[in-house]
Amino acid sequence: MEYIFGKNTVAFFINQHEVHEVFVMQNFDDKKILKQIQNNKIKLTIKDKKFFDSNFHNANHQGICAVINSYKYSSLEEIIDYANQKEFPLIVVLDGIEDPQNLGAIIRTCEAFSVDGIIIPKHNACKINATVAKVSTGALGNVKIAEVTNLTQTLKELKKHNFWIYEAEANNSQEYSFFDYKDKTVLVVGSEGYGISRLVKEQADYNIKISMTGKVNSLNVSVATAIIVSYISLKHNM
Repeated sequence: MEYIFGKNTVAFFINQHEVHEVFVMQNFDDKKILKQIQNNKIKLTIKDKKFFDSNFHNANHQGICAVINSYKYSSLEEIIDYANQKEFPLIVVLDGIEDPQNLGAIIRTCEAFSVDGIIIPKHNACKINATVAKVSTGALGNVKIAEVTNLTQTLKELKKHNFWIYEAEANNSQEYSFFDYKDKTVLVVGSEGYGISRLVKEQADYNIKISMTGKVNSLNVSVATAIIVSYISLKHNM
């Protein structure tokens, strides 16, 4: 069991029939969500501000949270089988993303551009939690996400299924727009502080980068992922 919070997130999981109990502050007055709770016969409990502040600290909980089952990850096999139904599938692999805000934003981007699956490592990375669910604003339930113990072996398995590995790496790289991505594509992006790990880098077929003309020399990982994913999606659909 775990908490989720925020109006849009709670409303989404109510629609998915995943909510066991909802907690609201005394002054919560969103009639639409209250009606959802009533129609789905979900237990509703009123809590004070101290309860929300102690559980969610400075997060924008909007006076509502809910208890749901722990997130159910897809298997790698499920993602591969689903992706193989497409002519040009796209899978995003996240190597050590630690910030839940970034993970939630990436999930939202992947849903927006119909990415066929996201793969994250089981260790040394952010897991799906309440903050991720909130930031993804409902996208979480529409994207397949697998959690794996070894990213290197996972990429080798994807290669067996004829996927080409594109890694977002600043050094020894070509501009991301140089490629047409008319193939089965895996995009690998690295962690906020350390980038892509050495063993994962060794699996790359191509290294790609985003060239910048301003004074900053790097982008937030979620922003960089959004730029590249949107471009690949455009190329896949041309």
